[in-house]
Amino acid sequence: MSKPALLEFAEVSKLFGGLAVITQLSFKVDAGERLALIGPNGAGKSTVFNLISGVYPLSAGRILIEGKDITQMASRRRIYHGVSRSFQNIRLMEHQTAIENIMLGQHPTASSLSDLLTPYRLQRRSPWVEEAKEALARAKLAQYAERPVNTLPYGVRKRIDLLRAVMARPKLLLLDEPAAGLNPVETEELHEQLMAIHDSGITLLVVEHDMHFVDRLCTRVVVINFGEKIAEGTMDEVRRDAKVREAYLGAEVATEASDAS
Repeated sequence: MSKPALLEFAEVSKLFGGLAVITQLSFKVDAGERLALIGPNGAGKSTVFNLISGVYPLSAGRILIEGKDITQMASRRRIYHGVSRSFQNIRLMEHQTAIENIMLGQHPTASSLSDLLTPYRLQRRSPWVEEAKEALARAKLAQYAERPVNTLPYGVRKRIDLLRAVMARPKLLLLDEPAAGLNPVETEELHEQLMAIHDSGITLLVVEHDMHFVDRLCTRVVVINFGEKIAEGTMDEVRRDAKVREAYLGAEVATEASDAS
């Protein structure tokens, strides 16, 4: 019997009132993949992430993690089944330090209530602090450990937000526009960090508009438009797809581009 996909998004629909935002959308993410979910603005990509993480309830369909149906599961419980995410708009505790923000991501890994209630600053060599320091060092961010995050550059704050999501030890990490607003140097640093996260055994599902970034990071792409899947495959395969060209360029321009090629 074959092993179930890490994530299965099965015939999912989402309506807001009478507006269908997602319509019978299906795709799978296997363990160890680096999959991108792409599409024009308004295609429904962020809605898909909000459905997976439990922010929105489904109108129809199912979401499964390793074959277990999590469709009705509360959002706060999904992290215990291996789903974590970062956000396009950074959601850090602005007046706390980088290390304190990262430690917030460790809460789902606590084995007892005493772990949560013990003041880490009263512990000598707190294991939580040591783990957070090691994570910062691996990401080459150790120099920012004790600085309040509201004093840090935007690109560093995005990477700290990413580290916080990783500290929950997810199986599947959802990344919503991770490269948005970054300069080329910051984008390269982010790419290196994400590859290291993937190499540690975490599967990546990425929503991103920077196609060069997607091409370098992801091995497979799912393209949606108006909430429906229009293509799936490698980046080269979806680039050649007529429906994808039409979605991004418009029907007339896409036809001209196809004729020119």
